[in-house]
Amino acid sequence: MKKTLIALAAVAASSAALAQSSVTLFGIMDINIRNVSQGGQSLTSMSQDGTASSRLGFRGVEDLGGGMSAGFWLEGSLNPDSGTSGGLQFQRRSTVSLMGGFGEVRLGRDYTPTFWNHTVYDPFGTNGVGSSINTFGVLGSGATTLVRANNTLGYFSPKFGGFQAQLQYAFKETSVSQDPNKYAGVRLTYAAGPLSLGLATASEGSAAANANAYKRTNFGASYDFGFIKPMFQYAQGKFQPNAGATQKVKLVLLGLTAPVGPGLIKASYVRSSYDNFADDAKQIAIGYEYGLSKRTALYANYARISNDAAATFGLSPNAAAVPAGGSSRGYEFGIRHAF
Repeated sequence: MKKTLIALAAVAASSAALAQSSVTLFGIMDINIRNVSQGGQSLTSMSQDGTASSRLGFRGVEDLGGGMSAGFWLEGSLNPDSGTSGGLQFQRRSTVSLMGGFGEVRLGRDYTPTFWNHTVYDPFGTNGVGSSINTFGVLGSGATTLVRANNTLGYFSPKFGGFQAQLQYAFKETSVSQDPNKYAGVRLTYAAGPLSLGLATASEGSAAANANAYKRTNFGASYDFGFIKPMFQYAQGKFQPNAGATQKVKLVLLGLTAPVGPGLIKASYVRSSYDNFADDAKQIAIGYEYGLSKRTALYANYARISNDAAATFGLSPNAAAVPAGGSSRGYEFGIRHAF
């Protein structure tokens, strides 16, 4: 009888612990038919990620009591057009967190603070042919932290009257002085009602010996009027190689989204200008997303890049090379489903 009571107590304690924890399976499948014309050739293919990045993930939270909780997030990319995992190694995000009234401390591979302004204030969310970062680069520095960084220690503050701060530092794992994964950045945001603002800056890594760090600063803003949501974004990258003048890239984006019936119109104009590296490039993009439900949507996007002089930016690395001063245009029709 005593052993039975002990066993029942153990089961009850285990059930209570499980009741305070949760694990969620989630993901997105986004597939499209895409056509890109550049370099005098046209390539039609089945592609993906026209409005969102295809992914498979697991996330969970455990209640530690006293207002504190622990959590994990494992998220990997998918290639739904071929059914392969995309090297499913949870490289989209792999973090563990401790959360409470102090905010959140997060460790692992994560998005960088300076990436968020690129995607939040882009009508296309840096996805598909309309992505604003099609013409924004790291200036030959070799920095690998444009979107994510490995080995990061991050902190997210609580929100104070709409304000919030994010800090992130990426640790080195080798004794080599040049590390393309080096990163130290901060992002400050304000969100209240229809207004959203974000400012971020960072010192990032370089693969070149004896070179200065790649430095990036960006600012974004949007205001939701209900019938239309205009967006603005300014980004600047700077890098000084071993010899020669400092190289700079400046990006300006003007964009908007506007609900039309069950759908959403998207449009953007992007101009990237380069100093001492390459010539300018302009991109226009327009798209329409039709919601079949809260989780499923059909979409169509179109974009065109016009390069000046020596610039060779294109919409697809798999299509023919873009000649200096040439153009690239593309469109895609697809379906996205979230689960």
